[in-house]
Amino acid sequence: MKKYFISSLVLAFIASAAFFYHSHSNQDARALFQEKIEKDIRLLKGDMPTKEVKEKALGQPNMAALQDYYATLDPESMRVPQERLLKARNYMNTLNANKSRSLLEWENIPSDMGGRTRSLMWDPNSTEGNKVWAGSVTGGIWYNNNIEEEYSPWVAVDDFMSSLSVSSLCYDPNNTQTFYAGTGEAQTAIITYRESSGRGIGIWKSEDGGESWNLLPSTSDFAYITDVKVRNEAGVSVIYAGVASGKYMGEDHPNQANDGLYRSTDGGASWTQVLPNISDLDIPYTPAGINIASDGRIFVGSMRNINGDGGACLMFSDDGLAGSWTVNEDYKNQIEAGMGEYYLPGRAMIASAPSNENIVYAIIGAGYNNGFGYYKGNFVLKSTDNGVSWNEMNIPNNDPAWASLSWHAFSIAVDPNDADHFYIGGLDQYHSLDGGNSYKHVSDWAQMYYGGGDDYIHADQHIILFKPNSSEEIIFGSDGGVFYTSQGTNNYPDFLERNHLYSTLQFYTAAIHPEEGEDEKQLGGLQDNGTLLFSGNPLNINDMVSGGDGAYCFYDKNEDDISITSYYYNRYTIFLDGSWYNSLGDDATGTFVCAADYDYELNMLFANGVGFFGQDANTIFRGTGIPNNPSSLLISTGTSINTWFSSLTYSPFSPPGNATLFAGSQAGHLFKMENCIASPISQNIGSDDFPTANISCLAIGGSEDTLLVSFSNYGVSSLWQTYNGGETWQEKEGNLPDMPVRWVIYHPKKSTQALIATELGVWSCSNLTAENPVWEPDNQGLANVRVDMLRIREDDFEVVAASHGRGLFTCTYNYNTVGLSEDLENSAIKIGPNPSYGSITIQLEKENKESKLLKIYNIEGKIVYTETFVDNKKTIDLSALAKGVYVVNLESNNSHINKKISLK
Repeated sequence: MKKYFISSLVLAFIASAAFFYHSHSNQDARALFQEKIEKDIRLLKGDMPTKEVKEKALGQPNMAALQDYYATLDPESMRVPQERLLKARNYMNTLNANKSRSLLEWENIPSDMGGRTRSLMWDPNSTEGNKVWAGSVTGGIWYNNNIEEEYSPWVAVDDFMSSLSVSSLCYDPNNTQTFYAGTGEAQTAIITYRESSGRGIGIWKSEDGGESWNLLPSTSDFAYITDVKVRNEAGVSVIYAGVASGKYMGEDHPNQANDGLYRSTDGGASWTQVLPNISDLDIPYTPAGINIASDGRIFVGSMRNINGDGGACLMFSDDGLAGSWTVNEDYKNQIEAGMGEYYLPGRAMIASAPSNENIVYAIIGAGYNNGFGYYKGNFVLKSTDNGVSWNEMNIPNNDPAWASLSWHAFSIAVDPNDADHFYIGGLDQYHSLDGGNSYKHVSDWAQMYYGGGDDYIHADQHIILFKPNSSEEIIFGSDGGVFYTSQGTNNYPDFLERNHLYSTLQFYTAAIHPEEGEDEKQLGGLQDNGTLLFSGNPLNINDMVSGGDGAYCFYDKNEDDISITSYYYNRYTIFLDGSWYNSLGDDATGTFVCAADYDYELNMLFANGVGFFGQDANTIFRGTGIPNNPSSLLISTGTSINTWFSSLTYSPFSPPGNATLFAGSQAGHLFKMENCIASPISQNIGSDDFPTANISCLAIGGSEDTLLVSFSNYGVSSLWQTYNGGETWQEKEGNLPDMPVRWVIYHPKKSTQALIATELGVWSCSNLTAENPVWEPDNQGLANVRVDMLRIREDDFEVVAASHGRGLFTCTYNYNTVGLSEDLENSAIKIGPNPSYGSITIQLEKENKESKLLKIYNIEGKIVYTETFVDNKKTIDLSALAKGVYVVNLESNNSHINKKISLK
């Protein structure tokens, strides 16, 4: 669970690579890139002289950020141009507005597990007082009408808001129909450790109790919002927003104005920065959080900015105006003076006691840098004079490791009725009943591996919120979603997971069961929640089949009782009939999430073997003996490229008894590797026209001659296709906007059609033979969310999509057999029973006396039945047809409807 930011050497690596990109032409870019990487490998190896130290560094999740950084940056500017995604989104909205139908109809795989949640709010308009709002850092705004009820579902407000990265929520005390939501996750942006959310786009505002939301134009330059609060100032609703700069995927994101606390007296139309400057600098403090006391005093704790300045300070003001702030830098100075190993001022969070305006608590983190940054929970402070002076209290277990990630997970809240009772959260939850003299360790994140329990709250505590006027009811936001207790004052409260249908999980990968109709056996690897097996009911922690950060996963197509999961650095778990059976690989090879594929004919697993720092260059990981006697080794590919393989695809057309792979590199090389059961014979089949960019995926069509390759970087042509095995290549980006393309699949029966997984959901193309193919967003039922992977079952065209923020989705990929454009809504026709055992009845919802032409196609696109009829209802006997999937096409008055049916 430890997470650390990118070391200075890694940042130097990025900067020096940037020089390379700007200094050389595209013709020799790949070769020069390798040369530069080799130099930096030697530099970085010097920082990790021993295998033990090297593995420790490689095991930190900041490497996921480094991996995704190279996968998405613009090779010309050497940065991730997040602003282009807004343009791409606007273009997508235009396409959607002109679209008459959707090829795909996605369904979300339900989940009772949640993703990272930094913002919660009790609804002030709730009659029963039990409605709660939540903001997910990658899943948007949600509400739950009754948090007390176990199966009260969460409901997403809008799947297609222009940003689903929500960091803070609040309401106006003078008009409780007015809500505000801040965007952007500053904590992980300033201490870069993984690309888990993104740059913010400002502040959302609702004036109808959360039913609709609009972006405040005046906040579009606010990169990250750490907190938003509204204070009643003599009847005027004054908004305060904590605004931070940050790093998003290697790029500094400063605000148009400075960091600081921004104040608005006109509902967010205009803003004024009110915090003082950091001592000896001409920039304001960066707010970590805002607390408004019962007497109206505003408290602000600071956090270090992107330059590392201004952390660990405590501030307050009664007026909220510039020049009215009292700043306490005592603990910042104490940390900088040196406290043993801790010398870097970190985050400061403040919570006042609603029942006693004189009692205020604060927690402050401090850290050190040892190649990676370590920030812990070093101080718990208490003020008995409304924040004028502070006293150090005990910390839990007398060990700052209670909050081992204080830059990331650090929260505090005081009982509204008892000033001596407060909760603090780091890795777990603690509470004190005696004003900070002692603590009880009340939650245990590790219970997730044992099915949960009364003391289970997922790791990393981001927000604690008492119900207004209640000492007992509390909600908690963590890396695992939302938790609740109604026993807040108990020594050891019982905690309840409240994530029913809160589909905010962040998946990297997915696998689909190979048997037709087995729609309830999907696997998915995800951030910080292992690998989950969907078995028909909403996903929960009991569905976790392996831990860590879930990476590539597979089903064996020939022996579907065999499945494989993995986590970082080529560690694999083998399951038989859904139960643990064996393990494979324990040598910490490859990258954080290793590109991999499985040869289901020979029961072999292949993966990238090259490490981030060049170790084991030009190798692939080969696992054999699956499932009974697994063993692994790294084998040489003879490719001489010295950078990691970012894509690996097993060919289903491999010769009998052997294995052929297609391997793409992080720098845009593409190889066909034959004889992979022994010593691979590698042939470069890429094109000089390929960009120097990350190959994210390769799809194989009806033979090894037909290949489609995707690149995931901004600023490059994302899609290339060959019909002759790589002798010549054609660009197939067509009308795609500039955005990362992370995965691609052909339709199994028609390789002129394809789906791609992008930063803006799933897009489809129905004619890849066109010189300029037309791509369309196909996200009906999905969301405005990044999709990392697509997997398809060839027998019935069922697709599973792994989204990074909204969980898993499935649909049937029905290619349009006749190239028709549907003008009627599919809801205008009912066909049943479906599935059918012989006959079907077609019923039109609206009266239609026009002649109707019925055609039924098999999955190969051949017409197997035709009939013309006039009535609105028609029963047809299809018992003579073979079992399988068919498409019913109905034409009437130049309109068309397609429906899938299944015959049993």
